[in-house]
Amino acid sequence: MKISRRLGLISLSFIVCHLSFSPVRAQRTETSYQIGLGSTKILDTYLSQEKFHGEGFTFLSVSEPRGQVWSSVVQNQVHLTSAEDRAGHESVLEGCYNFMWGRYCRVYNISGMFDLRVGALGNFGLGFIYNTRNSNNPAQARLGLQIMPSAIANYRFRIFRTSTRLGRLGRATLRYELDLPLVGVAFSPNYGQSYYELFSQGNYDHNIVPTTFVSAPCFRQQLALSHKVNRSLAVSVGYLGDFQQLRVNNLKQHVLSHHLMLGIMKGL
Repeated sequence: MKISRRLGLISLSFIVCHLSFSPVRAQRTETSYQIGLGSTKILDTYLSQEKFHGEGFTFLSVSEPRGQVWSSVVQNQVHLTSAEDRAGHESVLEGCYNFMWGRYCRVYNISGMFDLRVGALGNFGLGFIYNTRNSNNPAQARLGLQIMPSAIANYRFRIFRTSTRLGRLGRATLRYELDLPLVGVAFSPNYGQSYYELFSQGNYDHNIVPTTFVSAPCFRQQLALSHKVNRSLAVSVGYLGDFQQLRVNNLKQHVLSHHLMLGIMKGL
């Protein structure tokens, strides 16, 4: 009897999983690859009280399905920056990888021309800030996870309003995404604590810190205009504003970037 119940539960679980994942497989997925250049401001009081400004590079890939009420969006972002202080005496190197997975519900749709999706985004970040002048504690690790409310809006229109082939390829999409801070967790040394104390001597001092929109007021926004050049390919130009801030353990850190993005999109 127990074996029969277990087999029944396994069968029911298999059916539920099959029904859950079958629509996902049928979804039409669009993937974009973008590169960007722009300005970045950096502050990390663990390394220096100085503020740094420089030029940064970003690579961003976004994969998202179309035409579904519920959808999952996956993003991978790599950011690298070289910056100097105001006097040009100190310099820092900064790098970070962010993996973002979001789950969205389409709450508004007008005949496929305009749609609005809202949901939540998990943002995992791993990176570093390295001060080239420091001999003691020259680097700072960046590690954190944030849960962020998120919204994506798409407006689709035609540039050429004709029935010719030129008109069919004149389709364009304006996309805007906004990710806001809520809660999370981050790694940070405490004020005056060295990495030697932390890792060699094992002196833990509140180094894994819960964060909120007050202590980590990070937010991120994307604006992209894409234009279809053939049936399965589009080119895009846009803006990425990524504002990562953290204030814990009596230390402040921020990496604020404004980047112009160029890219291609496939799978339309």
